[in-house]
Amino acid sequence: MLKYLAKRMGLMVITFVIGVFLYFTFLRLIPDNQEPPIGSDNTYYEELVKKEGWDKPIPVQFAYWVRNIFKTGSFGYSKDYARDVSAVYFGRIPATVKVNIVPYILSIPIAISVGVLAALYKNRAIDHIISVGIIVFISVPTFVTYVVAQYIFYYKLGWAPDYKIAAPMEIAEKGFWYGVSTYIMPITLITIVSIPGSARTVRAELTEQLTQDYILLAQSKGLTRTQATFRHALKNAIAPFLPGMIIGVIGVISGSVIVEQIFRVNGTGGLFLAAFNSRDFAMVMLGTTFSQFVGLIASILSDISLTFFDPRVRVGSGKIAS
Repeated sequence: MLKYLAKRMGLMVITFVIGVFLYFTFLRLIPDNQEPPIGSDNTYYEELVKKEGWDKPIPVQFAYWVRNIFKTGSFGYSKDYARDVSAVYFGRIPATVKVNIVPYILSIPIAISVGVLAALYKNRAIDHIISVGIIVFISVPTFVTYVVAQYIFYYKLGWAPDYKIAAPMEIAEKGFWYGVSTYIMPITLITIVSIPGSARTVRAELTEQLTQDYILLAQSKGLTRTQATFRHALKNAIAPFLPGMIIGVIGVISGSVIVEQIFRVNGTGGLFLAAFNSRDFAMVMLGTTFSQFVGLIASILSDISLTFFDPRVRVGSGKIAS
């Protein structure tokens, strides 16, 4: 286990450094990436160019960037906000987490339940209904679902108090429960669109497990099909679903540009898009670096957690114990 973890950590560091360097290079190759914002203080900008090494070759710029991270803890200065990007970016994470954490928590048990239900009633009416629903929600772009729901539930029916999530000033003015009510529609929609892919995975894996010999053996010993499913098959069926569940943490922290734009969330996804459009590449680099780091950590944790869901898996051996 320790040898495997050490190897994985080493590969993670190599992958992380190469990925960050390539992204840094691509950003620097974009035309006009070092132009000062309109109306900015040229003196401040010249000092920033000198400090960040923007007038030097790309490998030297990258070395400056890494040096500043380890020396001062700074990922660079924002051209848009005229301050360290870390203070701005990490200050937006709470808003992103608030709108994503509840759908993430709710979608996991619901997806598993829907997948189990479809597998237990395979090729029957309930399975067909679930399968059609999964295909529809996977096929339709998420932004279409969000916009149509906004139109129906806010503009036409008036069930939602607002088409967007209330800003802190609105909550202070209209009350806490008004603020909570504006989260209901976004959280419900995000939860719904998060379920189909996971439910399909659980259904496919559980359907395969239910055809295995050990299920027939369990039933021959007196267990019903449902009992054999929950006692034996479900744990094995969830194992392939686990990595995606853990890696889903990336979305909770890093946010979604689509969600944050449609529901006016002042989070990291919208910040990343705005930074890219305005050529605020220090902010873009921080967002990319942070997301990649969280993703690599989540990948390692998902590999390790497989041993708890499926004891046959020997982490690091690439084999299944007999």
